[in-house]
Amino acid sequence: MVGILGQGGMETTRFSKSLEDIELAHVHSTQLSIPPQLYRCFQLLRTATQARCISSAQKNSAAAIEERYACKAFLPAPVPDETLKEILKLTLRAPTGFNVQPYACVLVREPKDREKLAEAMMDSNIRKVKEAPVVAVFAADLEPSKRVPRLQQLAHDNGASADFVANLPHFVRLFSGEGVVASGLRAAIATAVSPLLPVPSNVSTEAWAFKQTALAAATFLYAAQAHDLATCPMEGFDQIRVRNALDIPDRYGVPVVIALGHANPDAKPQKPSVRLDPTEIFFDGKFGNSSDKIFSDK
Repeated sequence: MVGILGQGGMETTRFSKSLEDIELAHVHSTQLSIPPQLYRCFQLLRTATQARCISSAQKNSAAAIEERYACKAFLPAPVPDETLKEILKLTLRAPTGFNVQPYACVLVREPKDREKLAEAMMDSNIRKVKEAPVVAVFAADLEPSKRVPRLQQLAHDNGASADFVANLPHFVRLFSGEGVVASGLRAAIATAVSPLLPVPSNVSTEAWAFKQTALAAATFLYAAQAHDLATCPMEGFDQIRVRNALDIPDRYGVPVVIALGHANPDAKPQKPSVRLDPTEIFFDGKFGNSSDKIFSDK
């Protein structure tokens, strides 16, 4: 039994599922009868394996966050399609306001296409784009309302309330500030209503769309790391040249380009990059309040 519990996360998950099937059979079947003491053993064992599954998932998530770094050099080895598919499926789970998902991502994999894209990059980013077998170009939708009809249908089919579906166009325009009318309306609402009720900040559509896209890009980074692949997020590029190289419509802005592949071990850092002390970043209760109690070892 120890051997089973000591195996990897996938095996543990399968074993836990088998125990669950046995328990369901015991509960619902009139033919299968398990002695009470043995059934109790099954329950305890299932609890233990579930705890191990959760612990394994937590460790994997923490490792992906701790081990990720901005890779400076890549090996030419390709990224398998199956691996890339899994990374992209995880990326798609990134949160966005009202689930609008106002972004697109162009995966540049052919050497000739990466050569062309490299012409839009700056400094060392030129080499990274040429080296990495996959380059993900995240594009933020600056006209998110055009997505709304499709999203309304998806929300309806997924059981969303009729009110949410009907109001989605208004929510998107209000928060994204898309268009002169929506932007002016939001400014007017903020001026008139803000003293009485909370209202969203009056930011540009680009700022809103870039914010949503950044969540997806960050998810992509950690999903790649969870699959033992290296990444390098880059913002040193000419946005217009990037759009032209990849036929990205003017409707989209490009906040970040991410190189993806296998890290060249010769260029791996000897230690993690330095971070500010957490008490300089995180405050307890109000801005400026010390968070020493949270990070104290006592």
